[in-house]
Amino acid sequence: MKRESMDSFAQNLEKAAVILILVLLAVFLLGLVYAAYTQTSDLNTNDVSGEHIDFKDDNIFLNGILTAIGLCALYLFYRHCGTVPLRRMERVLLLFTFVFGAAFIASTKLEAPIYSDSYLVTFAAQRAAAGDYSQLADAYFRRFPFQLGYVLYSELFFHAVRLVLRSAPEGYRWLALQGVNLLWLLLAYHAIVEISGLLFHRPRVQKLTMLLLFVCLQPVLSVTFLYGNTPAFACGTAALWMFLLFLERGRTRYALLTALLLSLAVALKLNLLIFCVAVGGVWVIELFKKRSLRSLLCLLLAAACVLTIPKLPQRIYEKRTGLAFGEGIPMIAWMAMGFDQGYAAPGWYREYHTVAVYIMSGEDAAVTEAEAKEYLTERLQEFRRKPAGCARFFWQKLCSQWNEPSYESLWVNQVQLSFSEKGRFYDFLCGSGARRTAAFMNQVQQLILLGALLGMPGLWRRKRIRQCLLPVIVLGGLLYHLLFEAKSQYALPYFVLLVPLAAWGLSRLFHRIEHRHEGSTG
Repeated sequence: MKRESMDSFAQNLEKAAVILILVLLAVFLLGLVYAAYTQTSDLNTNDVSGEHIDFKDDNIFLNGILTAIGLCALYLFYRHCGTVPLRRMERVLLLFTFVFGAAFIASTKLEAPIYSDSYLVTFAAQRAAAGDYSQLADAYFRRFPFQLGYVLYSELFFHAVRLVLRSAPEGYRWLALQGVNLLWLLLAYHAIVEISGLLFHRPRVQKLTMLLLFVCLQPVLSVTFLYGNTPAFACGTAALWMFLLFLERGRTRYALLTALLLSLAVALKLNLLIFCVAVGGVWVIELFKKRSLRSLLCLLLAAACVLTIPKLPQRIYEKRTGLAFGEGIPMIAWMAMGFDQGYAAPGWYREYHTVAVYIMSGEDAAVTEAEAKEYLTERLQEFRRKPAGCARFFWQKLCSQWNEPSYESLWVNQVQLSFSEKGRFYDFLCGSGARRTAAFMNQVQQLILLGALLGMPGLWRRKRIRQCLLPVIVLGGLLYHLLFEAKSQYALPYFVLLVPLAAWGLSRLFHRIEHRHEGSTG
């Protein structure tokens, strides 16, 4: 009797969690689909701030026609892809991505400007690889000690380059690091294809996932950005792949790999904690369904790894340098930034609540935290007094991130420096052809958002929590950046995770069309 009661509780818990996740995500997706077809958030690089979001009206009828053309093309692929070998198509995807990305890196020859975060972390790593730790004494690393994970990763890379390519010019080492980003992206794509198979068990869904990744240019154009984004995303998606394998096959090595990869992802990019929380939530519900001591111990080990391993880079550098980096700017300061009117758009970067207050307080985290709480209290009171203004603020904040089709993949290549003159391929994509590229990205974005929305009813009917792994991560990213600092670049990982959901939604649509067509002709 007790076991039956526990089983009933587990089933009810799973259903309640699935309903909550899917309802919330469907509401967001419905709003984003509406926004995608009626307006576009255009990133204006001509503004004095370097980035500014302009909200421009779209031609909904033209968008509808182009979407119809895209759906027809995808349906034709769906009808005839059964004879295409899955692994051969994946090899073509990875080869195309590699060649495209390598050509773009070589054509762009990107060099981060000295005032950028990208330059500060990679230059500190480069000097550390040469035995010079003076750059780590910069106040930047006391403010943002979480960046030390990417510094250590880059330092290890520069050590390897020194051993293999001793005579390589300095600029080529930076380009080689971008090349490693490209390899990480290939891992992420492979993991996404595998995740699609493990979630939906339909080869056609996997093939549609690959086709959508073919035309999703934003991640490939972003590999030139030297930051923790791409390697952390690759580790995060690989962790999701391992986690789903663990749930399906129950082998301990997959759980251990999940723990390791999640820890590396958080060490490289702190925001990947969203992946960890999502995995942890799904893991707990699966534990209620299938009570297993081994699974519980693996979960506890994974939690311990995620809480400890990302802190190791800071401890390593503190031991090497004798410096104390501390806790840095408190996280609540980024929430205060997220509630302020940023330079580019609502909730975007504005240094006052973080860097400015931290400096003025003599790097006192408690004072910075108190100021942030005071500002948030005032802002919430203002939102209560002006609900229409509150709704407009958060709607524009949401659209400025999720309805900016390039997710700053064009911007990061346009505003940074180059080692030499940029090539024709760069000009075709990000120079004279930037408007054309952005328009193409806009249409792909609309298809993916629409497909993901169409996939929600199918997940609702199944009501399996593991199939909500991607939705809960996307929902977590949406909510986090709706409250904290916003930037369309931050939405890119979650947008890519919508691709398997879009493939699932479109496959369900095409399956119904196919059967109706067969019924009418039969």
